Order: sequence, then C-alpha cells, then structure tokens
Amino acid sequence: MKNVKNMGVLLLIGLALVLNGCTQSDTPKNVTERFWKAVQLRDMETAKQLATWDTVSYLKYLQAKKAHPERFELGEVMLSETRAEVATTLYTQKYGKSGVKIPGATVLLKTEQGWRVDVKKTLNSVVKHTIDNMFDQLNGFMQKSLKELDMSLSESMDEVGKALEEGAKELRKELSKPLFSPDDNQPKVIDRPLSKQI
Repeated sequence: MKNVKNMGVLLLIGLALVLNGCTQSDTPKNVTERFWKAVQLRDMETAKQLATWDTVSYLKYLQAKKAHPERFELGEVMLSETRAEVATTLYTQKYGKSGVKIPGATVLLKTEQGWRVDVKKTLNSVVKHTIDNMFDQLNGFMQKSLKELDMSLSESMDEVGKALEEGAKELRKELSKPLFSPDDNQPKVIDRPLSKQI
C-alpha cells in the first residue's frame, strides 16, 4: 500500500512538472522563438501552427529569398492580457557573415490555443522599424555630410579670403608706386604758351 502511495505522489509530481513545462513553453517569448526557428528552417507547417489563423497567408512573404531570415535575436517582452510584443532582430546572414540587420517586434495575440503570432502585424512592425532605421541612418549620413561640407566650405572660404587679402595688399602696393620714377628716361613735358590764333 505504501508503494502505491509513493507511486501516486511521484505520478502527481511528474504530472505537475509536465503541466508546468507546457504552460512555460507557451509564453510569448517561447512561441516567438519557435516561430522564428520554424521560419528560419523553412518549416512553414510549424510556423502556420504558431500563427493566428487569419494571418497565415502572410507567411509567404517570409519564404521569399530576400526576406528570409538566416538568424534572429529576441529581446524585451511587452505584455498585456491579450497582446504581446517581443523585440526581434532578424539577420539576412548567419553568424560571422556580414548581412542586413532588420529590427522589429513580433506581435502575438492570446487565442484559445494560447499565444499565436500575428504575422501581418509582425511584418508591419518589421517594415516600420526598417524604414525608421533607414531614415535615421540617412539623417545621420546627411548630418555628417553637411558638417563635412560646412568644414570644407569654411576651409575654402578661408583660403579664398586669404587669397583676396594677399591680392589686395599687392594691388595697394602697386597703386602706391609713382607712375614715373625720376630715373626713367621718360619724355619731359615742357610748359609752352599756347600760340594765339588769328
């Protein structure tokens, strides 16, 4: 009888551990990780099971060669009762290779089946973050370019100013010289009275 009780207790502990493991694996971050691993491995059947039923058709955009992530990183989770966002960075190349870094957020909704990825909102987030990132980089590039242009123009203007100043000094020097020096063999003008006309 004691063995049966011990077996029952062990069975309950095992069942509790299994149930605890099931509920923990259904967190937004775990679902997000499983979803992106499936996309990365091109396992669209698993990705479909982890997506909301009304956004499954958007998975085709993640199958395209240019948009397909080779790896991903997950970050902070923002959570409410029915919605979650997991900061997600996608990379177009594997570790050790240079590629495009695409920041965004994976958007999940709480459904009867648990947390599921809203593929449409996730793609919108990725596109929005990518465009914002591009504008930030472009703005930074423009600011840097303008600063360099300002410095270059400033240096050029300094050089032009110095050249003008030197030219003005030379011109003043030349203008201050007498037209004829006494040593010059220039014809001398003699004052003669004007002859009277008749």
